[in-house]
Amino acid sequence: MGNPKSFLFIGSTRRYRVFYHRWTGYWFAAFRDGHRRQRVTLGVRTKLEAEAAIKQLDRPVIIQKHQAVLWLDLQKQYLTYKQELGKAPKTVRRYTSALDAFSRYLKQKTIQYANDITLPALEGYMRYRTETEGCDAKTAYTDALVIKNAFKWASKASRGLMKSNPATDWETPEPVKPKRRTYTAEEVVKLEAEVRPWLRAVITTLAWTGMRIDELCNLRWQDVDFKKQVIHVRVQEDWKPKGRKDRMVPMHPKVEAVLRQQRVGEYVFVGPLGGRMKETRCLACLKADQRKLGLPESDLHGFRRFFATTMMQAGVPTETVRQWGGWKSLETMLRYLADVDVKDSVEAMAAAAKKLASA
Repeated sequence: MGNPKSFLFIGSTRRYRVFYHRWTGYWFAAFRDGHRRQRVTLGVRTKLEAEAAIKQLDRPVIIQKHQAVLWLDLQKQYLTYKQELGKAPKTVRRYTSALDAFSRYLKQKTIQYANDITLPALEGYMRYRTETEGCDAKTAYTDALVIKNAFKWASKASRGLMKSNPATDWETPEPVKPKRRTYTAEEVVKLEAEVRPWLRAVITTLAWTGMRIDELCNLRWQDVDFKKQVIHVRVQEDWKPKGRKDRMVPMHPKVEAVLRQQRVGEYVFVGPLGGRMKETRCLACLKADQRKLGLPESDLHGFRRFFATTMMQAGVPTETVRQWGGWKSLETMLRYLADVDVKDSVEAMAAAAKKLASA
């Protein structure tokens, strides 16, 4: 009988293994393009539709390979592909914003078709974003990465959208920027005590778990285990944490105390009016309270940097801190650590010298 969730299709130029992906709910096709293995979504949910879609996928290799494609059509197809892969809505919105900015740039250059985009045209994009539109250099850089990925996706021979990838030699060096600010212990204490009441529990939990704000907004009571003293950050049906992996964060005593005071419902944290808590509302209220208290304005992610720095200074092993915070690699996590201030640096050297002298 075979597996009803997969089948083999012999195309005009290659063999395809067509299979159902349970996580996304869509059918995919896997094949070899030269010596490279490829996998593409067919964008359908039933086997019957997959059988028709694979025949259409095979045809462009022969008769549609080099047809001119409007950039706006390519952009739409690329975003649809990302949505079908199950990318988070927030991620798709970021991709959309980057590609919309590139569309504005192409309109200024009177370029409509994707195959008319050249390397010299691409090399003028970041200057357009920073000088003409006045956006931050880091934003222009991250936008460029999205655009490069879109061209890489579109230039796959099996898609029949572009003859070649014009962005292959596009150099996009990451801008050098100073480290983002990290909260001091004194600032965290003051914020925990003096911001508006509903926001205090949010600050304490962010500062002493290293959780991201969207993880906090989506934290459910079923993921809080007071008996084992842990918080589970779990992939949910309609939401996924960054990295798409479950992880466990042990409870700091301060976190346990504030969690026990939260009202019981589906979600642990709610907004000031009792509805779902939103990141934008939290950030706006935090900055307003910082101005009122005479503290430097900073963001919600600053508490994550505070957590990493504080745990490392407390002697927690680096790999343990990385797993608690859900950082992909140690290199990524180390970028979050605050620079050592002069006083701490001098005291550390004095302590080291004393220890060495007594050895």
